[in-house]
Amino acid sequence: TANWRVCLRAAAAGAMARALRDYTQLRWAEAKSEKIRKVGGTSKPREGLTVAIGNTPLIELKSLSEVTGCRILAKCEHLNPGGSVKDRPALWMVEDAEKKGLLKPGGTICEGTGGNTGVGLAMVAASKGYAAIMAMPASIAKEKIDAMKIFGAEVILTPSVPFTDPRHYFHTAKRAAEEIEGGFFTNQFENEANFRSHLEGTAPEMWAQAGGNIDGFVCSSGTGGTISGCSQFLKAVNPSCQIYLIDPPGSGYRSYIEGGPVDKQIVMGQPTDFIKRSEGSSITEGIGIGRLTNNFKQARIDGAFAGSDAEAIEMAYHLKEVDGVLVGPSAALNAVGAVKLARKLGPGSTVVTVLCDSGDRYKSKLFNASWLSEKGFHPTSRTAAERRADKSLTWIS
Repeated sequence: TANWRVCLRAAAAGAMARALRDYTQLRWAEAKSEKIRKVGGTSKPREGLTVAIGNTPLIELKSLSEVTGCRILAKCEHLNPGGSVKDRPALWMVEDAEKKGLLKPGGTICEGTGGNTGVGLAMVAASKGYAAIMAMPASIAKEKIDAMKIFGAEVILTPSVPFTDPRHYFHTAKRAAEEIEGGFFTNQFENEANFRSHLEGTAPEMWAQAGGNIDGFVCSSGTGGTISGCSQFLKAVNPSCQIYLIDPPGSGYRSYIEGGPVDKQIVMGQPTDFIKRSEGSSITEGIGIGRLTNNFKQARIDGAFAGSDAEAIEMAYHLKEVDGVLVGPSAALNAVGAVKLARKLGPGSTVVTVLCDSGDRYKSKLFNASWLSEKGFHPTSRTAAERRADKSLTWIS
């Protein structure tokens, strides 16, 4: 770990590419060493749950590779112990606060969340002996709310109101931290430990697992942590790597990337940069917002795709029935983005995306035929055999 940090400090001093290449080599060396240490297919016990966060598999989505003529790889972040990519920033933000003396023993972790960060923080809080308070919109999937409560977190459900409204979940969580002795607001949207968790963890892992061969990376964005950390690393080790955003309806990120306006305002005493949202709304959770975050501002992005709810839903059903991969709507949208980027880059390219969470947390919505029908979607009208026979994916625009 000390060697990794030396490399990363060198990167900050202006030797990013060289330092990150060295960092990746160190990860390779450790992986080989760990493999040698294994006896009878098992390794030595490791202390505590948090050491299980990260080092997730990188798999090929073969059906998508076959259709595009590219190699489409997906980082299985849904296999983290808390069930999502948000386990990484949850751990990084808490440990960063501990090092800085902002979070002390017996303290309370507070966050405004679309669900998965709250689950990750509740899990980390339980493992480290902290209390947790999570504020989130009442519209969030019940499975996520239940998961936070199972870990012992207090959950505050808020109305779906604009960011300028003091009842917004972000402001609610911030107030909770200010009103409780020992409270700490992790502030996932602005806390740079978020994107560093991907700069130092997710991206080096995927680069090593892909054998140092990644032509493009694509994902959606909520806080901006994943796309910022991954884009910084990948651009450092391969400047020609194409970084793309896939954006759901109702988000402002695509507009911003394509030169859209920024409206500077003061909200609750804090400078806030609002961006122009696209029309509509989305069934996806935790991605696509209408303001620029400090984490997103760190990203190095070449372009953006628009993604639809219909594409995300069809992809979720395609992946579970053709590839045997059960993911949530934002992960499915990422896979849609991977197909769009593969088509753009052309056959022979290697494209990587992130499977951010599991479909287990969306049984009441995404995999509930009645709920989908109310929204006007009917993915169950196609059989698994019909999906396997589909070699064109014309439902992806």
